[in-house]
Amino acid sequence: MWEIQAMASVPLKPKNAEDSDFYAVENDMFVAQPNIIGTIHSVLAKSIVPIVAHVPGETHLRCLGTGFFISCTGLLITAAHVITDPIDRRYGGTRELDEQTWHFGQLKLGVMLPVSPLAGFKGYIFRDIEWAGFLGERTIHPIPIRGVEIKLTSDTALCKVTELGAGIAHQPLPIIQPGLRGIGIAVGKSATAIGYAGMQDVELSMERSDMASGDFRFELHVSRGTVLERFPDNAECRQVPTPGACFSASMKLPAGMSGSPIFDDERLYVHGVVSKGWEDESGPSNHGYGSMLEHSLRIPIRFLDGKTLLDLFKEQEHGLPKFFIPDA
Repeated sequence: MWEIQAMASVPLKPKNAEDSDFYAVENDMFVAQPNIIGTIHSVLAKSIVPIVAHVPGETHLRCLGTGFFISCTGLLITAAHVITDPIDRRYGGTRELDEQTWHFGQLKLGVMLPVSPLAGFKGYIFRDIEWAGFLGERTIHPIPIRGVEIKLTSDTALCKVTELGAGIAHQPLPIIQPGLRGIGIAVGKSATAIGYAGMQDVELSMERSDMASGDFRFELHVSRGTVLERFPDNAECRQVPTPGACFSASMKLPAGMSGSPIFDDERLYVHGVVSKGWEDESGPSNHGYGSMLEHSLRIPIRFLDGKTLLDLFKEQEHGLPKFFIPDA
């Protein structure tokens, strides 16, 4: 059984005098009683993490996108196309076993977690992704991946990250769940995404067989915009490129933001996952798409004995943050 020890709002402000709707986050100090002290980046980076891959023998770390923890035990959500990047770009000896399973060979796929500022030095710890499954059912429309037809109703994936240690919790974000009342992501309301925009592959220097160093520039960015349209029936109608139930918003979503959490208008819980944005020579355009999380809550998860995220909420498994709403 897990319990919440502290709750506090995290103030986010631009690092420089930039666009107020898209900016790098200022890394101020953050304190929350009884026992949370650190910087804005170090606190958020325990929940919102870079997803990376390393092929043994290569001298660089491939930076794929963003993910976010939803449970104390290390359940993490990202965009499905982030996890399938090794298939799309054909590296690491990835090969298809059957229509739902791929073998990743010796490829190391995982997340980067910051070392606590109290440790006295800066750095990141790599944690493996133990398994990954899609939060989507079979459909006639494939996700556009070269040479492979992954036919899903959502661009959303659920992963399991190695635990930090016995009794040490990952820091989850609350996601949409039954019974919540609020504005959510209604058309005309705001949506806020937080992720690692502009990530680039990192050249590595091996200090030991189990330790590598490099110039890890994982900088959190905020993207805010207005919800333009909702496409709840997109799995059947295929109205827009993002597979499954989704929404469009006037948000700048450059490379690295894929898989980032999208918060509701009140910025209380995660309602969506960044799926697609556009960039040209002048930079990211002010338009993008997010997958709706609510439509994935009832999808059976093979790696969890067919249980759904709704089942985990009901049975209080894995330490998913749950809102209890008092009777009116």
